[in-house]
Amino acid sequence: MANAEVTNVLESAGEDMPLFSDISGYNPVEEISPDLLKNTPSNIAKLEDAIEQCKGHQKYLALTKSPSDGDDVRWYFCKVPLAEKELAASIPRTEIVGKSDYFRFSMRDSLALEASFLQREEELLAHWWKEYAECSEGPSGLQAIGSSTSCYQYDELYALEEERVGVPVKGGLYEVDLTRRHCFPVYWSGENRRVLRGHWFARKGGLDWLPLREDVAEQLELAYNCQVWHRRTFQPSGQFAARIDLQGTSPGLHALFTGEDDTWEAWLAFDSTSFSFGGGVVVKLRRGFSTSGSVKPTQDELRQQKEEEMDDYCSQVPVGHLVFMVHGIGQRLERANLVDDVGDFRRITASLAEMHLTPYQKSTQRILFIPCQWRKGLKLSGESAVENITLDGVRGLRMTLSATVHDVLYYMSPIYCQDIIDSVCYSFLTMYCCFTRVCVYICYFLFH
Repeated sequence: MANAEVTNVLESAGEDMPLFSDISGYNPVEEISPDLLKNTPSNIAKLEDAIEQCKGHQKYLALTKSPSDGDDVRWYFCKVPLAEKELAASIPRTEIVGKSDYFRFSMRDSLALEASFLQREEELLAHWWKEYAECSEGPSGLQAIGSSTSCYQYDELYALEEERVGVPVKGGLYEVDLTRRHCFPVYWSGENRRVLRGHWFARKGGLDWLPLREDVAEQLELAYNCQVWHRRTFQPSGQFAARIDLQGTSPGLHALFTGEDDTWEAWLAFDSTSFSFGGGVVVKLRRGFSTSGSVKPTQDELRQQKEEEMDDYCSQVPVGHLVFMVHGIGQRLERANLVDDVGDFRRITASLAEMHLTPYQKSTQRILFIPCQWRKGLKLSGESAVENITLDGVRGLRMTLSATVHDVLYYMSPIYCQDIIDSVCYSFLTMYCCFTRVCVYICYFLFH
């Protein structure tokens, strides 16, 4: 689709057309104003009201005025998908997640996840710690789970597979199953991604506060609620601090609390040596999320900010146009990924919308792009025959030809052409039915 075509679609999406006036009395004029789309303090305060109504929220409020204290919880999802039947509690292996391994959900998505979590906190935590126990081998920490063991544990915990209904995130393209802590796509078949609740954070080497694994954060939260800094003693190094031994994957893992109620500070140490401000492997801790202390944001931070802003926008504005993105040949290649390509296309159209649409047009309706992966689930009888006669020495070349040129030949064949058409139509029908369950109002459709 050329840029001119994209611009025309965007401009038509912003025209004052009565797209929804005949359905359920919907009128785009009644939609929220452009000012309400911004993450201003007043708008965020309105979203936080729902969380404050939950009884469980009270125990997560800050008890002190220390700069290291806070009650802002943020949710994250893992960049690398989980293996089939891999338990979410088995990762990450380290106490502090890697900077490039996990991405933050947007502000509004995090608030929605936290509100849903607090409403069922007791049930969700009971299930989570049961899963965590299945992944543990005792006080030494998490075990290196093999594929067979992990699958067995998964089957034990999830004997009955039911249709999952989660919390919508990222503009409704994904949902989060808080019971299993999975983030999964709604409209297409894809891998599960680990979801992590960030409550305690560490500053490791840079200026970013990175979330701690839930089991370590829970131990720190217990120490915090007991105000352990009141029990300070002189450490072998001469420092006046309270030491808390923690259970984790790293040997000798412990935390040290210093200061008073309104000045307390905490550090995480990864060895059994005595604590010293002058050296040693120690990491600064804080309770509650805090933004980076960097004066000039990096390219990764700017990209993350743009992604969060787009997700926040999509979570509030209704869908006016639905676009199914259909791929051509080559989707069976290892590096081919239609989902990533559609994500790039979505970002391009968002930048075009910023240039060509007025604030009012952007606040009334938006375009939803959904990838149609018709080739992924299609198994043709001729493929198995080609696989059986392929020699190992030319397998790489044969796989490339089979994933590209053969698709053209299959489509030109009277035997397989109808199978391909049926697969595309079935994918459309499945995604359309899924969309109508979420969005009951009518919208315009575009197949490309």
